[in-house]
Amino acid sequence: MKPAWQLLGLATLLLLLLGPQSSLADDGTNGNDAASVEGQRSSEADPDLQSAPDPADQARVETREQSPYGRYLTDADGMSLYLFANDQPGADNSTCDQTCAIAWPPYATQTAPQAGEHVDADLLGTIEREDGSRQVTYDGWPLYYFSGDKAAGDALGQDVIHLGAAWYLLSPDGARIEAGERAEASP
Repeated sequence: MKPAWQLLGLATLLLLLLGPQSSLADDGTNGNDAASVEGQRSSEADPDLQSAPDPADQARVETREQSPYGRYLTDADGMSLYLFANDQPGADNSTCDQTCAIAWPPYATQTAPQAGEHVDADLLGTIEREDGSRQVTYDGWPLYYFSGDKAAGDALGQDVIHLGAAWYLLSPDGARIEAGERAEASP
């Protein structure tokens, strides 16, 4: 006969393994829908929490000048773009996917990106992500947004250590900007 503690451990393990499969979500699914959250139908999910945002028809990389960063890259709407120090420039891949790409959405495009003023068109490119989308690169660095930036000029992702490495704004010459601390845009 097995000791009582072994039987209790086995019963607990069975409950953990069988428990979620025996309950039904309120929308009639078995709870295995990856897009659903317990207590929420997948149709009600927040579209901002996507690791693969809709790509721009044609991405346009612009610049903004703001103290203490100097001139740095943005999208056409003035939203800051970042590089991830875990990525290798020119490696043709991104190391930020799944949950990382929710906090740091890739700057994706359907066609070749365009260069704005002060942006070197020869440094623009794209890489194919695992999901098949095309992510904009600059001097080989994949470009990302930060989900915490809400307005043009916000740079709340600057010099943040997250997911094992730092995130930086990128200058028009392709160098990471290490100056300054996180900041919100001034009105």
